[in-house]
Amino acid sequence: MESVFKFWKNIERQTRQMLPAQVFPAQVTEVNEDMHTCTVLVNDNVELYDVRLYSVTDKDLKGFCLIPAKDSIVLVGRVANNNELFVCSFSVVDKVLGTIGDNVAVAMDKESLTYKCDKTEIEVKSAELTAKIDGVELEVKGNKIKVKADEIELNGGNNNGLAKVDVVKYNLDEIEKYLTAMNTAISMGFNGVGSGLTAAGPAGAGAYNGAMEGQNIVFKDMENKKVKH
Repeated sequence: MESVFKFWKNIERQTRQMLPAQVFPAQVTEVNEDMHTCTVLVNDNVELYDVRLYSVTDKDLKGFCLIPAKDSIVLVGRVANNNELFVCSFSVVDKVLGTIGDNVAVAMDKESLTYKCDKTEIEVKSAELTAKIDGVELEVKGNKIKVKADEIELNGGNNNGLAKVDVVKYNLDEIEKYLTAMNTAISMGFNGVGSGLTAAGPAGAGAYNGAMEGQNIVFKDMENKKVKH
């Protein structure tokens, strides 16, 4: 019984020596992200090229792909026991690429996460976010938010548009000019009335009206209808 066991163990050993290793460790030396392949080093002296990171070598196909870090260790397998190779296990990943259908794409690395879908593009970093959605642009960076859009609504927009500071200042300047002109006109009116027996109300009124001629307050619309709060 023991001799039969030794016989089959010997057959197994010889067969294994005849067949190439199905899975073996290797070190990544180069990565081609476009073609989803990499170059690996085996036994410190043999380089193997075009090792697949994806089921097939085609940059136009959709799906998910892991990009290994350079110099990281991976496990490489053979396709149908031939010399076509693929990475079947990773130790350190630099990036994750993914596409779903014709419109959705996702990319993630140690610094950022990017998502694209038709007219929407979002990028997230450690302390920064940018988004573009069909003509609307949003940027969050540090303690500042920038928004570019045809209309912005805050807290329901029930209080109508925010006031435009430059227009408010213009309107206040208009009031100031009018009041200054009125003050001058009143002074001229009193002088025109005169005093004593020569006092003449119509003369004073004429002086006042002459001084105020052409003076009026023109208010501009202070509401910013694009930003409602």
